[in-house]
Amino acid sequence: MALLQLKDIGKIYVSEGNVAVGIRGVNLSFEQGEFVAVTGKSGSGKSTLLNVISGMDTYEEGELYIEGESTSHYLQPDWEVYREKYISFIFQDYNIIESFTVLQNVELALMHIEDRAARRARAKELLERVGMTSHLSHKGSRLSGGQKQRTVIARALAKDSPIILADEPTGNLDSVTSHEIIQLLREVSKDKLVIVVTHNFDSVKDAATRHIRIFDGAVESDKIVRRAELPCHKNTDTCAQKYSKGRKKDTKNGAALGWAIFAAKPKLSIFLCALMLVGILGVFLVTALCGEMTSPLRGRGMFSPIPGRVVITTQSGRPLTDEELQGLRDTHGATSYLHYDMLLDHGTVGGQVEIPEHLRENPYDRYKTLGLELTYNEDYGDRIVGRYPTAPNEVLLRLPISHRPLFGKDTLQIQSIQLTNMGIDYQIVGISYFYDNNQPFKCLLTAEGFRVVSAQFAVSNYMKSQFITASVLPGEGATEPKEIGFDGFCVSFELPPDRIALDSSSKYRNAIQKAAEATGSYTVRGLMRWNAIRYNYYYVADEESVKLTWEFGNDIICEDATYAIQASNHVYMGSELYCDVIETTLAASYRQASLFFEDDSAAHRAADALTAEGYVAVPADTVGQLDGEDVILGVLQAVLLGVVWLIAIVFLAFFLNLCSIRALEAFRGDMAIMRSMGIPVRVIRIGMYVRMLLSLIPGFLCMAAVAVVIFTSPRFNPYFVFLYPWQYALIVVGILLLSLRITHNQIRKLFHPSVKKALKGGVTQ
Repeated sequence: MALLQLKDIGKIYVSEGNVAVGIRGVNLSFEQGEFVAVTGKSGSGKSTLLNVISGMDTYEEGELYIEGESTSHYLQPDWEVYREKYISFIFQDYNIIESFTVLQNVELALMHIEDRAARRARAKELLERVGMTSHLSHKGSRLSGGQKQRTVIARALAKDSPIILADEPTGNLDSVTSHEIIQLLREVSKDKLVIVVTHNFDSVKDAATRHIRIFDGAVESDKIVRRAELPCHKNTDTCAQKYSKGRKKDTKNGAALGWAIFAAKPKLSIFLCALMLVGILGVFLVTALCGEMTSPLRGRGMFSPIPGRVVITTQSGRPLTDEELQGLRDTHGATSYLHYDMLLDHGTVGGQVEIPEHLRENPYDRYKTLGLELTYNEDYGDRIVGRYPTAPNEVLLRLPISHRPLFGKDTLQIQSIQLTNMGIDYQIVGISYFYDNNQPFKCLLTAEGFRVVSAQFAVSNYMKSQFITASVLPGEGATEPKEIGFDGFCVSFELPPDRIALDSSSKYRNAIQKAAEATGSYTVRGLMRWNAIRYNYYYVADEESVKLTWEFGNDIICEDATYAIQASNHVYMGSELYCDVIETTLAASYRQASLFFEDDSAAHRAADALTAEGYVAVPADTVGQLDGEDVILGVLQAVLLGVVWLIAIVFLAFFLNLCSIRALEAFRGDMAIMRSMGIPVRVIRIGMYVRMLLSLIPGFLCMAAVAVVIFTSPRFNPYFVFLYPWQYALIVVGILLLSLRITHNQIRKLFHPSVKKALKGGVTQ
């Protein structure tokens, strides 16, 4: 069976309506070990014959067989594989990859050698045989015509294909070098088929075993010059079987090729990197703008989603008791409970700070108001300015990094904050800064401090104190009772936790003082009205030798308190006493509480058990369903933001594709040369993808650097929406898909025309 056989092959060219015959009726058969010289006049069809044999040009008539297999049904991908398996080509016009070095050009044909060191050693050996040892690191663009020809000859020999086609291989070489090259081809022809097209048969007659003369597209003569030396050791395997056994990992070769392509054209690679950088930053900014496009569709939480929290109430609506909650905590393994948990679900509370003069941007801008979520017993780590609160009137503020210039980097520049509707200043003892500007501002208190604030919040938002009246009752031997009016109850952190202070105007001061001095004791009986509900309690107050008794009803809450005269009509209480009064009031009307467990899983199990016991128990991470209006508005907002995002991505894709045309033209010639060499198409494709991925790396690194700068900088943090890992993943995946799509289109354009057309139209830079 012949290695290569042509039966009645004909090639026709059609150009602008004109038909020309390239070759016609060619019948030839070739075996391994032959050195075939093809001669003829210019335009006789010699090069056309080589192009058809190499698969770089198609044929319209007859049949070409390779190892007995017909090729008439081959499509473009099939011819690519054919050249990869069988063909090495030495071109008349060099077709060297000018951006690669001499060594790289030859190594490109040695991808079948997996070991890199062995590959390089073989390339150097071949370059030494063609006299190019001193030019290993020279790029192809710096070589003379003769040097280019020697390089491509070494490259053709390096591939170790069963068929070597040479189109005027010595046309640009001197006589001595020409003789050396022909002898080298003769040597390798002992186990290969070598077909050389030449104008001068005398230059190859010493090596040729066969002489074919072409005239006017047809075979004029086919003579045997000498008997070909068949390979000494025949192998029953066909060339295709050897190829299949010796295929290497294309991914590794493709990655190496991609890096070589990327490094070979530094200016173009810098342009691509800059292009990708603009694209990545553009997507980054657009995603930051539209990053919440899915949030309107998320169901709203029924309660503040504190991990492990279960909100509980009774089905009848009766208030829960502390004893009952303690029993539920112990029974179901809760870590703690909070009876009066209204602040957890209230949202934000206004906090006002006074800005020192040296920190004011505007001389009249004296105060700044913050929306704060009140919380307690949270751990923000050790990276805080100041310390954690330890007293009920101390707070730690958790604020975004954008507030650091105002509150201080290493020391606290603002010392106090007034919580709106609370009517009292809290001492700021620490600041914890964070970078995620999607997070809420928080005010961290101690557990006791949170209890006090909850009591204050209940008075301000639920109880709405209407009036408080008191009657002064004389002690033994004193005067008649006298009515006193008070504006309301307030907490005072200056008092001991269990004491009370009468804040009375001077109108009543003398009467109380005289009665106290005369009898040594005095009783003030008071009546509170909160939402038309009457509650009666007893209190006792005392100052030095003066003993005063404050009474509400028949129960004495505190037997030892302090009597003080202030500037306005209020009753001031210590924090503990104040909470007792308010919680005693809430106990009759507040119906909800929270149990806290180790995690959400434990919370869900406990909620199921509590429900089975007859309670209404809801885990805090339960999401409520949106109503119809919310769904419509959410969908519209999501669609609008999604359209904006997609428009930006499409525009970016168009921009990148437009700008990459120049890069495509720069690589068109190189890709055509690689195809003509029979470099596996898979390797070239992988190389193109790797080249694109390499151009993305600086952009991704720059995006990471920009993100760190803007989100950790107090100056830039408030102007950009903080992005989460899933959003960065969206950016990376989006850019990768976009880049792969652009590269895919480039590859399709590169591989669409035949190799011959691509070589003629390609531009090698």
